[in-house]
Amino acid sequence: MHEFPLVIFTLFMQGAVGFTLMLCFTAGQMPRAGRHTLATLPALVCTGIAAALGLLASTLHLGYPLNAFNALRHLSCSWLSREIALAGVFMALIAVSILLLMMKRATPWPLLWLTALAGLADMFAMASIYCHASVVTWQHVNTWAMFLGSVVLIGASVLQLRLALRPAFNAKAELAASRRLSLLALAVVLIRLLIQPAYYHFLAQTVVPVTFPLQPLSAFNACAGLRLTGWCCSAAGAMLLMTGLTRPHGSRSSQMTGSALILLGELLLRLAFFTIDA
Repeated sequence: MHEFPLVIFTLFMQGAVGFTLMLCFTAGQMPRAGRHTLATLPALVCTGIAAALGLLASTLHLGYPLNAFNALRHLSCSWLSREIALAGVFMALIAVSILLLMMKRATPWPLLWLTALAGLADMFAMASIYCHASVVTWQHVNTWAMFLGSVVLIGASVLQLRLALRPAFNAKAELAASRRLSLLALAVVLIRLLIQPAYYHFLAQTVVPVTFPLQPLSAFNACAGLRLTGWCCSAAGAMLLMTGLTRPHGSRSSQMTGSALILLGELLLRLAFFTIDA
């Protein structure tokens, strides 16, 4: 698949931003000092590595990767330039957060919030690149919903896996954080599903321009099975996460399985998104 580097790039960057955002989102449920914080040095280092790998994958899509810096010349009029610049800001803030955590042994929460906001701005710019492209299946608010939704779903799922795999140091606090993440994941899945009827109506009413050799609508129809599987994984994963809300102590197996299904669903839906030639 020619667009596979973009699949890796978008998912890894969205995961890095989403994980940072979810650390901040659940900070109220977790103790903020010492070894009891979720925002540990290994967590932030892994976030930085994921973002770096995503950026590296994006260069593989270019014919001449060394020319990538030329894209920074048009910040005032190009979403691509803005996306690259904001990605650099996000990476820099992650690096500073890691450095401060190493030096002060305390999580720099205000800086992490600023990092998450910079990441969200970067994700908005990323979605805008595709929404303003000539591919008809991308020219809808659904593109923003899918990309920004992936930020939340990937971040929440990865943090859920971290909570499930590591023995609890504060079971009550972790359960509160897990329930908050589960509700957020379910809300995002439902919102994206509610957008789909309007999105399909938009595609049905669209007069397709000639974009040879690309055939986005034909490819869209050909990927119906892939999209359906992705949506089923997302919905099933969100429902499994919600089962933890009905149990006094939650369910680690449901937590892990639900998170894995959501991550699989995001991968399948992104593969379908970037399949634009039949």
